[in-house]
Formats: sequence, structure tokens, C-alpha cells
Amino acid sequence: MPENRGVHAPYNFVPFSSKILFPYRSVEELPSHDRLLAHLKSGEIQVKICAETPVFVSDGDKNHPHFFRGADGKFMIPGSTVRGMARENMQILGFGLVRPGEDLEDYQIYFREMTAAKGSVGEALKKYYRDALDIQSRRSAKTGKTFTIPQNVASGYLLCRNGSYCIRPTAEPFMRVSRKMEDVQCFGSENARIVPVSYQATDGIVKRILPAKVGTSGMKQGVLLYTGRPVGKPNHLYLFPSADPEAQELPVPPEDILSYRIDLESRANSLKAYYPISFWDLPKEGEEKPVFYVRFEGHLYFGMSMFLRIGYRNPLSEGLPKRHRDIIGQENCPLDYPHAILGFSTSTDSYRSRVSFGDFHAVGEPREQAEIRMILGAPKPSYYPGYVVGGKNYNEIDPGEDDDQKRFQLRGYKQYWLKQEQATAVPEGKEKVGTAIRPLPIGTTFQGIIRFQNLTEMELGLLLWSLRLEDECFQTIGMGKPYGYGRMKLQITSLRIVDPALLYCGDLTTDPWTDETDQILKYIDAYDKTALGTTGKKKKVASVRNRPEIKDFFFIKRTIRIGENMPYMELPEYQNVRDPLPTIRSIRQPMEEEAEAASAIMDPYEALREKYKRR
Repeated sequence: MPENRGVHAPYNFVPFSSKILFPYRSVEELPSHDRLLAHLKSGEIQVKICAETPVFVSDGDKNHPHFFRGADGKFMIPGSTVRGMARENMQILGFGLVRPGEDLEDYQIYFREMTAAKGSVGEALKKYYRDALDIQSRRSAKTGKTFTIPQNVASGYLLCRNGSYCIRPTAEPFMRVSRKMEDVQCFGSENARIVPVSYQATDGIVKRILPAKVGTSGMKQGVLLYTGRPVGKPNHLYLFPSADPEAQELPVPPEDILSYRIDLESRANSLKAYYPISFWDLPKEGEEKPVFYVRFEGHLYFGMSMFLRIGYRNPLSEGLPKRHRDIIGQENCPLDYPHAILGFSTSTDSYRSRVSFGDFHAVGEPREQAEIRMILGAPKPSYYPGYVVGGKNYNEIDPGEDDDQKRFQLRGYKQYWLKQEQATAVPEGKEKVGTAIRPLPIGTTFQGIIRFQNLTEMELGLLLWSLRLEDECFQTIGMGKPYGYGRMKLQITSLRIVDPALLYCGDLTTDPWTDETDQILKYIDAYDKTALGTTGKKKKVASVRNRPEIKDFFFIKRTIRIGENMPYMELPEYQNVRDPLPTIRSIRQPMEEEAEAASAIMDPYEALREKYKRR
């Protein structure tokens, strides 16, 4: 019986909420930007962010990255980075609508599943994959050895024409060529390349093969495909005959091209460790390249391997809660808080943000630490036991089924656990996949200003909450978060509100600005105690803090996993996985119960202090 193994990772997920808040029914209800309105709040928030662990925000140089610098040459965190952090928090605290293509990359995830163990979470997927390719076992009459053949897989040439793609089938099926064949020796042993050749074949068996320019009359033309890195024993080569001029071209649907692109991007870091990524790139305009392909369930999958990667039956958006799925795509969709406050742009409408984020400049003269190299590759949504509730895969939806409990469900918003920074190293032989960072040290402080215009008290409260969070909570910024880097403490040092009447009509001796720093919690409570309305017969206030997904959010934002490494899984660990990633809630609740039990034996005043601290 294989060992029962569970998924572990340096991240977890705050569940998507079934509740969505829409404060505005349309863009027409939103405040205009051309003036400050007296009944709304406008002003500025001064913010200080201090590094609790080393932090690194890249300047974008892929070869020799350094910490980002402004035009003055000083280290800084771009305002766009802080905006992205705040928006993600606002999406959770503001119960935003998850929009495919904006809040969620919506595509068909590709996979290859050949070796899942019986009883593992991948067993059903292995059957789906084998059925799609019609993988059959055969015994060689020559050697007596058993080998597998994907009978549904064909060969052709992927052509780019006018920005669209099609596959031109080969005149004859592809043929396997042994590396031991004498004629092959002249081509060398380098993998991941395409070689034009002349060849002779009988009954699907290559008898002679020469470089195309050396080929003699009477020989056919084709290409020899050297696939990627062999796993274990040397792999075969594949000879592709020329395209059949009489065969009908097969148009590749745009969604299949998109899914192929995203799949390639997600694997680029591991692929480039061995060969140029261009080998797997889509052909450019007017170019073509040999590919294996299979048509299955309305899709056209292609790749540079005979056992090619195919897609799950459903795109990611099918795993959103029903409430989100029902609203997505509706005409005249109402506006949630993130869109209403931070703006949006679609093909049919747009609205400029009512909040502007200035750049956050480093205080003093911090110095970069020595270069640290690490592997930042991580499991993507393709590893469904870590991204889907209960370990279901993306195929698991019954036809016409609309019940969330009977469909695969995405876990939610990905968040990294807080921990001390780890010493990292790139294993020998994997230098090409390592990423270099030169972080600024612990204690580095950044200061910046966030300006807002025409926000309601609730909206201002939500913005302040998205920045400040709760006591003892941290933000995470920059690269290296899986290894504990970028844990930041954010402090709002000043909140100033401007009075439009005094600003426009007052005399020069009257200051239109009011310091309301001591009112920050009042604004947060204005949102917390009002956003969800009341509940029950007694009309009890429904606090946002009491929602289980919000409890999960603040738990992962404040809990520092001391002594718990929680690394990414090593390759051997992925085999025979039987338990999916545990939820934040399954970790949080036992810890809270233990804390409650401990507080029960404290004196009453100490218990109250501890309870307030946990809030």
C-alpha cells in the first residue's frame, strides 16, 4: 500500500465568498471626477511600510535584477505595486465579484497524466488522458518488449497565417526513428530541434535518411524531430513526412491557442533549464513547425511530444461559486466596491479610479544585501489537489449540474503564509532556473501618500481597512514570498480630510484640511457594521469580521508559522498523493479552540486582553 501523502505548500487560499456587494447599479450612479463633493470624503493618507523580513521589488532586469529605483536613483516601491496589494485585499474585504480575465485568468489547463497510482487523486485523470489519446500497449515482434502507442495522435504542421493558426496534416503518418540507426549518427545527439531531411521508407519503417541537401533523387522530403530531454533511457526521434497538399487544413480555435500559450508560460522556467524556450514557441507569421495533434471533445490539442499535453474539460471559471457564475457576462452588471473605488475599463464602459497611489520612497540610504539565488517556480492551478476543494479535478462537473457541491470548486484567493526568511540555494545543475534577488534588509522603511476623492464613509473605511488590516497583521510585497521575504508592517501615520467649501470658497487664513488620524477605526467600523446590513429577527448587526472567509483572511495575514517550513513539494512527493491541501479553516479553528481553552483558566482581565489581541 503506497504511503498516504498529503499536499503541503507555502501558500493557502482564502475562500471565494458566495456573497457579493454591489453598492452601485451602474456607472451613472458613481460620483463625477470634475469636482469635490461636500457630502463625500476627499483627502490623503500618509503611509509608512517597514520590512519585517528582507524585501525585494525587482527593477525588471531579467539578467541582473536590482531593487527598483525611481527617476532620482533612490530605492522605492512603485505606487502600482501598493495599489495591486490594496486591490487584492479590497476584493476580499469588499466581497467583490470575481471576473474571469481580470481577477482570474480563465483558460483551459493542460496536463499529462501517465503514472498516477491506483487510489490516488490522479487515477481518474489518468484514465481520461489515456482515453483521449487512445493509448494502447503493443509488443514488439523484433525485441519482445512492450511499448505504448497513442493511436489518436496524428502529425501535421502548425502554420501561422494572418495571425490565425491551422494545422496541415502530413501526407503519411509520422514514423519513429531509433537513435541507433546508422544514418542518424551524422545529425548528432542534440535534442529539441528540427532537421530537414530526405528519406526512404517502406511500410512505415524508415530505411534511409539523409540531410535534405544531400538527398538523392527518388527520396521523399520531410523533417526529423528531436524532442525534449529524454527521461531515463534515450527517446526515439520522429520523422514527419511533408504536408499533404490535398488535405483539408484544420483551423485551431483561438481558445486553444490561448491555453497553449499560458501552459507554455507556466512551464517556461523549467523548460529553459535544458533548451531554448523558442523550440516550443508558436510559429511566427508565415512560419510553420511540425507538431503532434489530437482532436478531442471539440478541441484541437497540439505539441512537440507524441504524448502531448491536453486540456481539462472545463475552464477555470466553471469552478467559481454559483453566485459569481450567474452574474458574469450579464448585461448592465452592477458595480462592486473594487471597481467603483479603484476604477475599471472594459470594451463597453470605463471609470477612472477615485484613489491615486504615489510611489513609496525608502527612508535614509539602505543598501542592497548580497545576491541570493532561489528557484521561484511553483505549482500552478494545473496541480488541482492544491487549487481545488477536496482534490477534485477540473473535469468534475456533471452535465447541466449547477450545485456548487457537485462541481469542482476553486479554493479562492491565493495567500502566502508568513514565516521567517529562509536561506535558499539553487541545486547543482539547475542554475538556469534560479532567480537572483538583491533584497533590502530588515528594518528598511518606505513612505508614501495615497490620495482619494469623493468616497463615502463606508468606501473610505474599506480603503483604510485594505491598507491597515487588523492589529498584528502584515502585508506581503515583492518577490520571494514563498521563502518568507517581503513581510511588511503597514502603518497609517496620517489621515487628512479636505473641506471643499473651505478649499474653494474660504479665506486664505482658514486651513481647509482636518486631521482625522484618530478617526481611522471609526471609518473602518462604518464599513464593517454597515456593509452586510442586519440579520435575524432582532436585526442584529452582521459584522464583516464574523464571516468565516474574513476570519481565514486575517488568520493567514497575522499568523507567523514559526518552526514550520512549509516548502513546495519535491517531485517525488507528487506521486501517490491522497490528501489534498488542508484549508486555512481546518488549521485556524483548532488553534482558536486551543486559545479559547487556555483563556478560560486565565484571570478575567487577562482573558479579555487576550481576546482583544486576537481580534
